[in-house]
Amino acid sequence: MRTVSVDTSVDGRLDVVLRGELDFTNASQVAKVVKEAIISGRPSSVRVRLAEVTFLDSSGIGLLVRAMKAADEVGADFRVEDPTDKVLDQLRMSGLLEAFGLAQPPADT
Repeated sequence: MRTVSVDTSVDGRLDVVLRGELDFTNASQVAKVVKEAIISGRPSSVRVRLAEVTFLDSSGIGLLVRAMKAADEVGADFRVEDPTDKVLDQLRMSGLLEAFGLAQPPADT
């Protein structure tokens, strides 16, 4: 199983799918692949899908931050999509939900 796959859609969006465990053993290499795809492709937006991520440590969170910064460098909109509940909790604890486009609007009371 490949940890990362990258595909450019017809509308100029870069779709990144991450899978499995993203930790100190592979995060640097995955970040390099994603950053190169963003810089060379100069997409209008970047979507990173996390539905198949089973584990994410601080190195994995770091790779998402590096991808977000690379998207910003080329003027692309950046969003993380479909995190598992466990990964969503980790991103919530890191304080990055809003930066990754995952912030929930406040509930009406």
